[in-house]
Amino acid sequence: MYIASAQGLEQSLPRWHQAAPLALDTEFIRVDTFFPRLGLVQLGDGQGEALVDPLAIPSLQALAPLLGPSGPCKVLHACSEDLEVLSPLVPQGLGVIHDTQIALAMLGEGLQVGYQKALQLMLGIDIPKDASRSDWLARPLSVQQCDYAALDVRHLPALYAAARERLQVRELWPLFVAECAEVCRPVALPDPELVWLDHPNAWRLPPKALAVLQTLMAWREREAVARDVPRGHLLKPLSLFEMARLQPRTMRELQQIDELNPRVARRDGEALLALIADATSLPPSEWPMPLPMPLPREAGRVFDALKQSLQPVAERLQLPMEVLWRKRLAEQVVLAAVDDGLEAGLAVIPGWRAGHLPDAVAGVLNQHRDALAAWRKQRHAGV
Repeated sequence: MYIASAQGLEQSLPRWHQAAPLALDTEFIRVDTFFPRLGLVQLGDGQGEALVDPLAIPSLQALAPLLGPSGPCKVLHACSEDLEVLSPLVPQGLGVIHDTQIALAMLGEGLQVGYQKALQLMLGIDIPKDASRSDWLARPLSVQQCDYAALDVRHLPALYAAARERLQVRELWPLFVAECAEVCRPVALPDPELVWLDHPNAWRLPPKALAVLQTLMAWREREAVARDVPRGHLLKPLSLFEMARLQPRTMRELQQIDELNPRVARRDGEALLALIADATSLPPSEWPMPLPMPLPREAGRVFDALKQSLQPVAERLQLPMEVLWRKRLAEQVVLAAVDDGLEAGLAVIPGWRAGHLPDAVAGVLNQHRDALAAWRKQRHAGV
């Protein structure tokens, strides 16, 4: 059913509240904007589908109780972008979410299996991909677009049921539920005053330059939100670094900054120069502290040892190693252990993994205690 009126939406809601689970997907456009623009909401219960048109319905608020935590369990495939696009409607999140992409990863089919491939692997079903890059904000939608959108939820309940059965056979169902609860959560917008900490080369800058970087990146974050444009359309990472390093004072100097968008230089050049001047005039007491340097290349042997030590755990749990132990988690654990000690490294291990990983991880970190101490001195030598 195609729902293009508030009345039609209200009349359909009782059915979807009874779904167990509710298959959910969205179509949106995000090309030259900061925020994704919602073009369609798809609902399914295994017996049929609804395509809810957000451009035709003045408010989707009637959907909030269904999609929010009080509604039924939602099944999605690769839910992160759907969470983001639906966050204005349900800022508290979607409640219980079971993500079939996570299920396939736990079953050893790969970390980022697409929906079409998932259907082929689990159900032997082939669906077309030719409408995936459609303009979902154009109206009217074509029959092909509507068919494609409906297919995105039509087979989700069956895919979910097949994945659930396999997970239960391997006794992975509790870990799957826990993993979904950890991963499938809405992510808040970052604090503009702290985004500079995520610049990959911030550690290379002295405190005065870091004050400039912090100021410029806070400006970019606020302006990207206010103008609804991607961050990179304003200032790219390299131009931010070069402005912080060189601290231009004139338009001529500013225009020579690498990768600076000429349109941004013309429109915002004076404002950027003023921000740089204000940051450089701050007293040293207000400069950020320098950041520690990254781990040395030799840390690779610790990462390798951790992975090797956790292989028996992965085999015992019947989980792929890439699911049990992600590279990002390994880096967080080792960094915390280097900076603050073994217990801090173990405390980084989240959720259900904390019940399975600490003994093996602690053994490896203890074996490399001297190296961790040396790296700590190296990282903080200039801090």
